[in-house]
Amino acid sequence: MLALIKGSLLPEASVILTTRPSTEAPKRFFQRCCVVLGFEEDQVKEYTSKFYKNTKVAEKVYDYILSNDNLFVLSFIPLYCYIICTAMAEFFSGAQDGGDTKSLELNPPRTVSEVYFCYLFTAVKHHALKGSTERNTPRSEVLALAKQQLTNLGKMAYENLLKKKIMFDREDLQRYGVIPADAQSTFLCQILQSVEEETVEMFSFFHLTVQEHLAALYCVISFSNHHDIIEALDFWCFGQPPPSSIAPALQNKDLSLDKLESLQMFTRFFMGILRSRLAGHLNGLVSSLMEQGDGLPAKLGLWFQAQFRIRKLENQEALNLLHCLMEFHMKEATSIAAPEIKKLNLFKMKLSVVDCAAMHYVLQFSPHKLQELNLGYSNIGNRGLSRLGPILHRLTNHRTIIKYSSYILSCSMCGNNLGPEGVLELWNALEHNTTVEELYLDITGITERGTENIVNCLTENTLSHTLRLRELEQRRPGLRIIGNFVDDLGLLQAYLDWVEEIRADRDQMDSVKNADALESVLKGLQVSGEGGEGENAVKAKELQTRIMDLLKSSADGTGGR
Repeated sequence: MLALIKGSLLPEASVILTTRPSTEAPKRFFQRCCVVLGFEEDQVKEYTSKFYKNTKVAEKVYDYILSNDNLFVLSFIPLYCYIICTAMAEFFSGAQDGGDTKSLELNPPRTVSEVYFCYLFTAVKHHALKGSTERNTPRSEVLALAKQQLTNLGKMAYENLLKKKIMFDREDLQRYGVIPADAQSTFLCQILQSVEEETVEMFSFFHLTVQEHLAALYCVISFSNHHDIIEALDFWCFGQPPPSSIAPALQNKDLSLDKLESLQMFTRFFMGILRSRLAGHLNGLVSSLMEQGDGLPAKLGLWFQAQFRIRKLENQEALNLLHCLMEFHMKEATSIAAPEIKKLNLFKMKLSVVDCAAMHYVLQFSPHKLQELNLGYSNIGNRGLSRLGPILHRLTNHRTIIKYSSYILSCSMCGNNLGPEGVLELWNALEHNTTVEELYLDITGITERGTENIVNCLTENTLSHTLRLRELEQRRPGLRIIGNFVDDLGLLQAYLDWVEEIRADRDQMDSVKNADALESVLKGLQVSGEGGEGENAVKAKELQTRIMDLLKSSADGTGGR
C-alpha cells in the first residue's frame, strides 16, 4: 500500500485513500484531500426506503425527518441517518405505534445527543437484553436491567478515550467486566488483526462516536453535584486537573493537553446527556435525582460565560463551547453565556450545517451587538447559508446571515462558495439591516447574476461603509467600494502575506486547495488585465508569480498522485 501511495509501484495509477477524520494520512503524497459532507436530500429518502422493508414505514420515517428541522439536518450525515432510522424504528414499525408516535411528536429528539440516546435505548431494549423486555416495558425498567452492562461499557469507553485507545483485547474486556457475547452484536465489533505474523482477536466500538457517547453516559451517572461537573469541564475542555473531586470519573487524570481536541465530541455528548438526567430520562440508571432547582443550569451558564470572557479561545475551542450549549439546550444557561460573546472568529474552519445550527442557537440569546462574525473559508456554501436561520429559528424567509444577525457590525464570508443565489439573499437581507458596517465577500463564487439586485438593496442601506467585492459610486458616494483586490495596495499585501503563510503551513495548503482559493485569486488577477499601473501592478505581478510557484511546488511535492 505504501508503495502504491508513494508511486513507486504502478506509478501511472490513481490512488484514492479513505480514512477516518482522526487518522493521520500522509497528505504530502496526495494532490487533494476531501471531506465527505454526506447525503443530498434525495439520497436521504433513498436511504430510508432501503433501510425499512415496509415502504409505508419508510415513508412515515422520512416524512417525520422532513417535519423536524434538526433531524433533517442531521440526516445528511450517513452515520446519523443510520442511527436516526434505527431509533425511529421503535416508534413507527410496530402495530402499537400510535401512542408512541404521538409521544415522539410532542417531544422529538432535538440534538445529536438525544438522537444517540434514542438509538442507545432501542439497541439496549431489542438487542442487549435479548428478549428480557416487551414493547411496552417502561424506559426506567429497561435502563435498570441494563445498568451494570452500560456502566461497565461506559467505564471502559471513558478511561480508554482519555488515552485515545480504541482497540481492546479480551483481557481489557475482562478487566472492565464486559462480556463479549453480550456486547458484541450491540456496541462492539470483532476485528482480527495481524501482529508479528500472528492473527490476534481485537474488539472496538463499531464507531468512535458510540465510544464517546457511552463514555459520556458513564460520567453523567457518576456525578452527584455541580462541583464535580464544573471541575470535569475544566479538565476535559482545557486540561485543568480536578483538585478535590472524589467522583470515579475524575480520578484518572492522565490526560495530555495535546489530546484535548479528541474529547470535544465527548464533551458535547456529556452536556446533552446531563440535560436528559435533569429531565428524569435516566431514571433506572441513577439512584438520586439531580434537580434543576439546585441552580445547575445557571451555574453552568456562568461557567460558559467565564470561558468566553476570560480565555483567549482558539477557533475550535469556541466552536466546541457553542456545541456544548446547544446540546445542553437550556435557556437558563445559554441566556447567561451568550451575551458575553462579542466576537466570533471561525476563520478557515470547515463548518458543517450542524456547526451553523450550534452557532445560531447560541447567538439568538445575545441582545448585544456582535462586533465581528468571521466565517471566511468555512466552506458552508449556499446550502449552509440557507440553513443557518431556518434550522432553529423557523424564519419566514431565508435572509439568514444579515437579517437575523441584526447586531453584527462586521461580517466576513470570504472563501465560501455561496454562488449567485446565496449572494442575492445577502443583498436582500442587507437592504433592511441597521448595524452591519463591513461585509467581506472575496472568493464567494459571485457571477453577474449575483449582482442583479445589489444596487437597489444597498441604496436603501445607509449604514454600511465597506463592501469588499462600480455603478454604486454615483448612488452611494460615501460607500467605499473595492471592485477588485488589485485596486487596493493593502489587500494585495495581505494576499502576499497569506501566500507566504500557506507556504509555511502544509495543512493550510491542503485547505485552500480544497476550496480552489489560490486558483480563484489568480482568476481575479486575470480579470484585472494588463492595464494596471504603478505599485499596484508590481504587487499584482509579484502575487501572481508567487501563487504559480506555490501551486507548481505543491504539485511536484505530491509526485502527481
